[in-house]
Amino acid sequence: MTEILYSSPTQTEKDACCSPAIIAQHDRIKKEVTAEVINSVPNPTIILNKDRRIVFYNESLEKAVGLENQANRILGRRPGDLLQCCNTKNNWCGEAGPCAQCGAFIAIKSAMDGEKTQEECLLLTNIDGQIKGYTFMVTASPILIKDEEFFIIHLSDISDIKHKEMMERVFLHDLLNSVNGIANAGTLIMEDATSKEHQELAAMIVDRAYYMASEINAHRLFLSAETKQLEVNNEPIALEQLVDSVCSFYKDSLLAKEKNISINCKIEEFSLTTDKRLLHRIIENLVKNAYEASPENGVVTVQAREENGNALISVSNMGAVSIPVAHQIFKKSFSTKGPGRGLGTYSVKMFTENYLRGRAWFDSSQEEGTNFHIELPLSPTAESLVKDPCPRGLRA
Repeated sequence: MTEILYSSPTQTEKDACCSPAIIAQHDRIKKEVTAEVINSVPNPTIILNKDRRIVFYNESLEKAVGLENQANRILGRRPGDLLQCCNTKNNWCGEAGPCAQCGAFIAIKSAMDGEKTQEECLLLTNIDGQIKGYTFMVTASPILIKDEEFFIIHLSDISDIKHKEMMERVFLHDLLNSVNGIANAGTLIMEDATSKEHQELAAMIVDRAYYMASEINAHRLFLSAETKQLEVNNEPIALEQLVDSVCSFYKDSLLAKEKNISINCKIEEFSLTTDKRLLHRIIENLVKNAYEASPENGVVTVQAREENGNALISVSNMGAVSIPVAHQIFKKSFSTKGPGRGLGTYSVKMFTENYLRGRAWFDSSQEEGTNFHIELPLSPTAESLVKDPCPRGLRA
């Protein structure tokens, strides 16, 4: 393969980009675009000409690059040159080999083709010999000013968000491995234990370890769904068996024993094809919430049946929710149990309606208690049941 050689622009050449033609474009835009409008945008914003050179920008961009009141060092430069991308050390922005994979370059080229585009840009900078990585969300749109085409670019620094996501995934992966190790060790102890007391203690360790593993996996599912990285894996479901496993766990839970709560399952036999992990988590969240909301000596009821060609699953508990609380149900981070809670009912609605093509709602009254309902198509190829994303059926 023939090696492509680029001329190496000096820093002096890059700083000398503010030509009379660039100044003329800048002045024309300034007459048409009120500075206060573009400065009101909180993210760094630039306007490029057809040569991908900066002809206008806002104060946020100045502050981000540390060049306040230095228009001669901003105007006429290309984005990568201004941000000191490593690929521009010996090349102009957009002309090095790796630029073809640059999210910012792709977004700008799409805008030049007349499309509004949003891309992630992984930027590696070299500033005074110090390497640092950033992740930007780049939004690029074509814009017509005085019959001349330009391109407006918004930069959102999402480096901290992406770093947090990565660290959380690594942490949960390592934590899950540790918990599975505890479960395996507990199983070996249980098999080798000679006394009933030691067997019961080992069984309790294994049970708690499996519960922790379930919670970790549930959190991983939630994170994947929130970041739109969750892939749905549909398979035939033995619904009765799935519901029984959830009910059996909570029937023997500490919460059930403390409040003397009983659980009643009424599951009809019918076939259903959906994502087993998500459906298990949905039912688990609803049953857990029902237990927590039940009074002493209460009864939690789980029902599942085929209705109108769909699967209808209901989880009910005694007692009604107040109107103020009812208005907040399904909202993210709302909880009556204190700070740090409130993802249960939100995740139920999100999993059901965003991923399983179904509906989630509830009704509540003093006479009939509180009932959460999940309706799913029997097949993932069926039409989505989501018509109105808002809760329905609430009765005062």
